[in-house]
Amino acid sequence: MIHTGHRNMLSFIVKPLFIALLLFGIFSIVWLRSGVVTMEYSIGDLEKKKMLVLKDRKMLMAARASLLSIQKVENTAMGNFGLVFPDRVKVIHVKKQRGPVPYRASASGGIRETLDVRRTSYVLPFTFNGQ
Repeated sequence: MIHTGHRNMLSFIVKPLFIALLLFGIFSIVWLRSGVVTMEYSIGDLEKKKMLVLKDRKMLMAARASLLSIQKVENTAMGNFGLVFPDRVKVIHVKKQRGPVPYRASASGGIRETLDVRRTSYVLPFTFNGQ
């Protein structure tokens, strides 16, 4: 006599379990593949955005350079604010000296007045019209 009851019971449990694992494996591979494709699309979109931002940055840097150019500043100062270049005689150059020293100015009032400035001063090469 052949006893097939135990074998039928084992195949009854193993076959559906094997089929379920096979289906689960196939669906998980498809799900991972679709996730990778979605990630590739998002990386491509981000690269396009990066290229656009870099292009905008270059354009803004060029605009900044044109706005800060010396000729543009000179034209704005002369046109809008009424500034003109001073004569060479009217320009005073102030040198910065190191160390804290008190201010001195002579009170004699002659040609040889002494002025000792100890802080940094900046002289713009423009003067107002009429001065």
